[in-house]
Amino acid sequence: MLLKQLEYFVSVVEHNSFTQAAYENYVSQSAISQQIKSLEASLGVPLMVREKRSFHLTPAGEYLYRNGKHMMLRIKNLQEETARIGKNERKYLRIGYLNRYSGIALQQALMRTTKRYRDLDVRMYSGSHSELYQMLDDNLVDIIFNDYWQMTNDYDFNSYAISTATVIAEVPKGYTTEGAVELKELLDLPLILVCDEDQRLDEENNYRKSLGFAGSFIHVKNLEEARFLVAAGQGILLVDRFKYLVDSIPGIERKCILSYGKPIERDYYFYVNAQNLNTYAEAFKDIFLQVLDEF
Repeated sequence: MLLKQLEYFVSVVEHNSFTQAAYENYVSQSAISQQIKSLEASLGVPLMVREKRSFHLTPAGEYLYRNGKHMMLRIKNLQEETARIGKNERKYLRIGYLNRYSGIALQQALMRTTKRYRDLDVRMYSGSHSELYQMLDDNLVDIIFNDYWQMTNDYDFNSYAISTATVIAEVPKGYTTEGAVELKELLDLPLILVCDEDQRLDEENNYRKSLGFAGSFIHVKNLEEARFLVAAGQGILLVDRFKYLVDSIPGIERKCILSYGKPIERDYYFYVNAQNLNTYAEAFKDIFLQVLDEF
């Protein structure tokens, strides 16, 4: 199968016309028809059933069209990124991360990435689950670091499993003398959610379904505000860690969260937009995995 044959096939299906596809690709209708016949011959299966002035796709044709279209977009991005690097254009990487994550692995990976690529412009953005997915879909970031969260089929993301994080509660100092706390025992103080108002219901539903939290919630717009409330005894904040957390915070203690005696864990992933790949996003992912291996 040749790339040009795939391009012609996708064009015919999108225009629902051999004539229009030929016009758009600056070739004759007979040339496009012959190339698609050659494509079918090389694959050994029919891709479309031709009628007098129309056609419909076979199941194999439907499959090739759906996946071939995405492949064409990835090839276009590959070409553009290669040309950009070759022209020494400004290098950039925009990273989104879940606002409940609190650990040193992300910082270490960031330091190593900027040391390796000294002229790389890196920007960091935190957000809630749904905010991160939307930022990636809108091409505002190149890669996001997020725990598993149900998302719709509207997103065309590639996911890479990273590791499992342990859920830790940041509680007011003196809240309990126990080193670990059952989730069901946290009902006397509200759980603090870091998100915008329009994501509040989605975030609450996520914590109830994925963690089984049955208490009340309050929400704030940033992590700093959340920790002020914790230190003041106004709520509890859940954060995730990979083996180590950043330094302790005055007025706040950290407790492992249990569910029926077992630590609660969350699977983390890197997500990238399949239609807008960034060379340095892949490099950052690999460096992050190296950091985790060294812990």
